[in-house]
Amino acid sequence: MRFKWLQNKLTFVIIPEANKSVMRLRMSRAALCAAMLAVLLVLGAAAYVYSVHFHTVLSTKLRESALQTHTNRLEQDLTSKNKTIEQLQNELFQLSKQAAEVRRKVEEMKKLEHELKKLSSPGSADSPELPAAAAVTTTLNDSHEAGAALGMGGPPHPVTEQQMKALSRMAHANYTSLQKEMTELEHHWVQSRQTIMKKREQALRRPGLWPTLSRTVTSPFGYRKDPFTNKLSFHRGIDIAGKMNDPVVAAAKGTVLTVGSDKFHGNHIILDHGNGLRTWYMHLNEAVIRQGEHVERGQLIGKLGTSGRSTGPHLHYEILLKGKSTNPAPYLPKPE
Repeated sequence: MRFKWLQNKLTFVIIPEANKSVMRLRMSRAALCAAMLAVLLVLGAAAYVYSVHFHTVLSTKLRESALQTHTNRLEQDLTSKNKTIEQLQNELFQLSKQAAEVRRKVEEMKKLEHELKKLSSPGSADSPELPAAAAVTTTLNDSHEAGAALGMGGPPHPVTEQQMKALSRMAHANYTSLQKEMTELEHHWVQSRQTIMKKREQALRRPGLWPTLSRTVTSPFGYRKDPFTNKLSFHRGIDIAGKMNDPVVAAAKGTVLTVGSDKFHGNHIILDHGNGLRTWYMHLNEAVIRQGEHVERGQLIGKLGTSGRSTGPHLHYEILLKGKSTNPAPYLPKPE
């Protein structure tokens, strides 16, 4: 029954415009169904192909967009890294220059330290002044006149990665070496400073000033005729003439050992400067310090007078080295 239904014929009448013949199309139901199925299959296939093509194009565009975004990001990162590398190269170059400059200054400090050691060594009083090369070393940039043009040029030779690594290793080695040298130099400077301070303290404690304003020596150290008995006697110091109440100052830094008075020495002061060295100031009109005080070099200690066994205003100045009187003349600066 079904097959008969499919075999039934259908007639389609197509009526065109006026004055044209009528067209009749006759086909079985099976053919019509087959034609409709074919059209549906064609339409479905076309729709599937279009859908696949659309998704493919869309996916391709999305991938291209993502790839472009990623490419842009990589280019930005690459540009940033190139700038960072260039900056690091410049900093490494400047670091190398600074290391060379620090090394130059370290060498200067070593020279200066050597000169300081020479100055602090015995007999350094006659040593020459520091040479200019040890005190100041100028560079081209420092010594060149302001505003002058310094020409530079040459073919480009970009630095390779191996060269950068070598430069970095060299800079690191230089700074490691400099750190060690600076530590040693700091230790040497501390020692040199301690030595210089010790020498300075010794120099301050060495009688090196005239104790009076006057430079007139009326009686030197050694044998002389006694001004009272006119007999030969030994003078253990020097007599320096002056005016009453002229200031008398400490010839060196020290401690007041004695402030006393007797008929021979008159008002007198003894200062202890350490290392067995003492100075003795006699015939004072007045002492202005007390026993046990610490005095500085050049500090006022008394006033010139004529107390004790004296013929007139003067200062008897005596230096004792380990208990024995010694000639003060070598200790005194020459009068100008």
